[in-house]
Amino acid sequence: MIRILHYYRSDDPMIAQHVAALQQGMGTEAESHAAATADDARTLLQGSRYDIIHLHGCWRNSSYSITRQAMKKGARLVITPHGQLEPWVQNDGYWKEKLPKRILYQRNQMRKAYAVIIQGKMEEECMKRLSWNSRCIIIRNAIVTQSITPKEMAKQTFALYRKVTDSDTLSLMTQETRTVLRLLMKAGITGDIRWLSEQDIDYLKQPEVRGNIQWRELLCYAHQEDITDTIQRGVRILQLDAPDIDVEDIPYFLPDNYQQTQSIGQTIGNQFASENDRLIATFKLIKKLIANGQFSIRHLVELDRELRQYGCDEDLLEEQLTERQLLPTARRTMQLMTMTTGLTEGFMPVVPLHDRTTKKLYQQIENHLKI
Repeated sequence: MIRILHYYRSDDPMIAQHVAALQQGMGTEAESHAAATADDARTLLQGSRYDIIHLHGCWRNSSYSITRQAMKKGARLVITPHGQLEPWVQNDGYWKEKLPKRILYQRNQMRKAYAVIIQGKMEEECMKRLSWNSRCIIIRNAIVTQSITPKEMAKQTFALYRKVTDSDTLSLMTQETRTVLRLLMKAGITGDIRWLSEQDIDYLKQPEVRGNIQWRELLCYAHQEDITDTIQRGVRILQLDAPDIDVEDIPYFLPDNYQQTQSIGQTIGNQFASENDRLIATFKLIKKLIANGQFSIRHLVELDRELRQYGCDEDLLEEQLTERQLLPTARRTMQLMTMTTGLTEGFMPVVPLHDRTTKKLYQQIENHLKI
């Protein structure tokens, strides 16, 4: 169930009616609350955790603190400007009111939104000119037009909420689910439960762990990072009861300027004289991917499988990597694999390196799908 908090001004009857229509039209998969004052919003946020905070309208000073409080607790921001970013609105009191508010919070708030709901083509053109957020979705307002029913408006809005919560799902996972994800990767890569430690197996046997796995978030992440086959294999090996969710048909948002990554094999090919040559080409590619911000968990999974299946001349490889200034990249990659896929040092051709740069690379992998 998606939990939503609507924050709006009670002195605007059109917005109040719009919020009421959305609340009435949501199905059983949504639980929504509404607050028209900052005090009411803070009280609701203190007592509950929300998946979505939906701001209605702009230029309200309290929206910054309310949004910040909600996002600290894990809520994702959706904004419906209700036409309040149109030029004629911004020009009204521009120097004394709108410009200071624009600089202080309004522009930044729009940029942080996972999605902006606009209600027509004119507003769409306005948002394009501002270029504050590329994720603008048209959902017409049933309060002001007969081209859509309140029920259909609520249905489309809920679909947008779902798209927001199905994006960058790694950041939504609990630590328990992230641990299960790591174990699924290890089992899927190795193809054998015996590679897991007794502590790992005991962890998976705990009813509170098995019963609280965030399967939708986990499976969406696997699909979006193109490691579904590995995860599904891990599920079979660990005999976990994963629900049947067709994640391929689930829409989601991607970061601006996102480029889909290719596998290592697709990029460097398979024609190499030795395993050393292949690993050198692999680490050269990884260095390039890191520089371009395209290094992802998919590449670590693929390399983990490669290292477990094939041996190499480790002493010679270290010399070759040193000559090509690739040794630090290779060592940091080994550390990243320890942290993500569970590769042990017995399969590592070079000694792992855990330094400040490695931590930054780990964050790059974590943020690969971050909006």
